Amino acid sequence: MLFLLQEHGEGAAAAGHEGGGHHEGAPHSIFTAIWEHVKDTSLGKLYRFDDPELGQFWFDAIGFSIIAAVLLIVFASMATKSYNGVPRGIQNLFEWIVSLLRGLVQGFIPGKQGDQYVPYLGSLFLYIFTMNMLGVIPAFRSPTMTLSTTAALGITTFFMVQQFAIRATGVVAYVKHFMGEVLWLAPLMLVVEVIGELAKPLSLSLRLYGNIFGEDKVGEELMALGGGWVPVQAPMLFLAIFTSFLQAFIFTTLSTIYIASKVVHEGGHGDEHGHGDEHAHDEKHAHGAHP
Repeated sequence: MLFLLQEHGEGAAAAGHEGGGHHEGAPHSIFTAIWEHVKDTSLGKLYRFDDPELGQFWFDAIGFSIIAAVLLIVFASMATKSYNGVPRGIQNLFEWIVSLLRGLVQGFIPGKQGDQYVPYLGSLFLYIFTMNMLGVIPAFRSPTMTLSTTAALGITTFFMVQQFAIRATGVVAYVKHFMGEVLWLAPLMLVVEVIGELAKPLSLSLRLYGNIFGEDKVGEELMALGGGWVPVQAPMLFLAIFTSFLQAFIFTTLSTIYIASKVVHEGGHGDEHGHGDEHAHDEKHAHGAHP
């Protein structure tokens, strides 16, 4: 289904380029020359890089996703290479970002329980933001303007949430959640819950894809109007920077809420609540045994 949606959306955009007098398929990028050599190979045909409308979009998405990952690894290495008690420079920047992300996560998953989800959610935010920002650079493209990339992010988040839920509540409670409270309604509730779970990664994927795809296409069209010499797309670039942050923030916030719905019980307590009750019970028992 996601593949069909991508074919429809990006195929229509490519047709728009052709109808407007531009070259067929995606605009040129730093990977265009490599794509032209790879697309007709057996590997290129296997991954459908030879598709005249979508092939380069998919190839660029992989290339720029790798660039985003490498950039984050390099910056993280620079920030942690010489760790100082008083942070300065890039270390100070990363610590500030981590502090903000920690505050965001703990706003939905309170206490120390929220800290265990910061590494994944923080990495998710930084990775999406970096990929979004690549589209601002000339001859670069945001990997998140392809549904294959955003679907991968949504599916990864889906499986991570299920793993977090099983770890926090246990297998039995996890399965009971899908069955509901009323036994004779369990078959119906199971279908409803499964559909609801599958809709979440679909929603995350389509929201990010739609916004970044639309933003990048507007920028490319404005650049084409200027003939590559008049920077008529400049106002759009400033909006793109804000949108890059906003979409990464929304994806991360929704993912945090998704996790919180699985691991935080009523009263705002997660798996720490059970450990606290158990500790209190043991302490009370100890006092009772030794007056």
